[in-house]
Amino acid sequence: MNLVSKIHQNPTDQVAIIDAKESITFRQLSQRIAGGAALLQKSGLKKGDPILLLHPISIPLYELLLSSLHAGLTVILVDPAKGAKFLKHCLEWIPPKAFLGSPKAQLLRLKHQLPKPFHTGSWLPFTKKWQPLPDSPPPTKVPPNHPALITFTSGSTGLPKGIVRTHEFLLAQDQTIGQSLNLQPGQTDLVTLPVFLLTNLSHQVTSVIANTDLSKPGTPQTENILQQIEKYDITRTTAAPGFLNNMPTSFFDRMTEIYTGGGPVFPDLLQQATEKIHAVYGSSEAEPVSHLSPDSLTPELEEKIASGHGLPAGKPIPEIDLRIIKNEILVSGPNVLQGYLDGRGDSENKTTIDGKVFHRTGDAGQLDNDGNLWLLGRLDGEHQNYFPLQIEAALRQQHPNTPCAFWKGTLYLQSPLEIDLPWAPIEKIQVISKIPTDSRHNSKLDPSKLPT
Repeated sequence: MNLVSKIHQNPTDQVAIIDAKESITFRQLSQRIAGGAALLQKSGLKKGDPILLLHPISIPLYELLLSSLHAGLTVILVDPAKGAKFLKHCLEWIPPKAFLGSPKAQLLRLKHQLPKPFHTGSWLPFTKKWQPLPDSPPPTKVPPNHPALITFTSGSTGLPKGIVRTHEFLLAQDQTIGQSLNLQPGQTDLVTLPVFLLTNLSHQVTSVIANTDLSKPGTPQTENILQQIEKYDITRTTAAPGFLNNMPTSFFDRMTEIYTGGGPVFPDLLQQATEKIHAVYGSSEAEPVSHLSPDSLTPELEEKIASGHGLPAGKPIPEIDLRIIKNEILVSGPNVLQGYLDGRGDSENKTTIDGKVFHRTGDAGQLDNDGNLWLLGRLDGEHQNYFPLQIEAALRQQHPNTPCAFWKGTLYLQSPLEIDLPWAPIEKIQVISKIPTDSRHNSKLDPSKLPT
């Protein structure tokens, strides 16, 4: 098994990826992936060796990543924005055997003394230029549980927690994501969430990487993006709510399919483009979990939202076994992470039920009589038997497109509003300059940054 094999099946001259500088066809990408794997193998790297990859989101990033997987290596991805201490912990935990990086990223190589450095772009001393060879070795066969990607997130102690994605796991995610996003060969997709580009490749979908700073999805460069939409006739995208909330009406007019997730999808966003926006609920450890189609937002559903029922998230996908235990959403399935690297984080985030490993999402939820999932908010945000999304969603029914946050009895607003939620346990209203959100998607509330 090797998940890259799907990309090598009948490659065509259809454009695979377009970034701000260049484009590459599926045939060219297949050749460069195989040649890149040959380069890595001739450099002495062997199946299973960990290799650190740090590169801006562009065609070279995916070429480096897929070449490494083709060679049977394990790719380590670390977000430098998490700080030097976090990066140091990660590299000490899994010392890489080689380093693939952009010229700017080579500064980290010097600091951390990383071995076998390869660089893209211009010449750099003491590094090897990334230049795929003319050889075309077949994808290295690996067992289904062979680690393909390792990423890191902060655990409850602040130390890194490793998310290991095997070839089998990534293929299962690829299949379920492809079905949920209705991917069809020949489509052209605006990519704002980099991980979904891999699924596009395996489904023969052309990916146009949004010409904006993807590390700041909440402040998209709309003019650049609208130019791309016009130039490449783009009609579909997958984007975080924080990105979509900042796009103009003309953006929605051009789209026929919009998929969004990575944070709460409030009805006012769904109403921006009726019959176009699909809400997908999931996480890094379980993607996707459920899918809300555009025609689901009925007047009856909106009444439930206004009365504090929470946010509708649609029906769980068929592959998911979803349970609600003590208000928490637990999930199991082939596209759900079974455990963390070396078990660090398993005791907090995993549990076993009837012999199956379930992931604890940390989200509160409930299932209605029709089997639809409702999101209530973070489990640790409970206050007098209510959760944040119940209050926030109801408020946004009264005041559409109004950022707000409910946490531990306090309702945070960016400007004074008339509130009519007599059932809600609001003890205090506080006006702040901006509702703080997560750095990854700019879509979820970051309670740690709320004023006390």
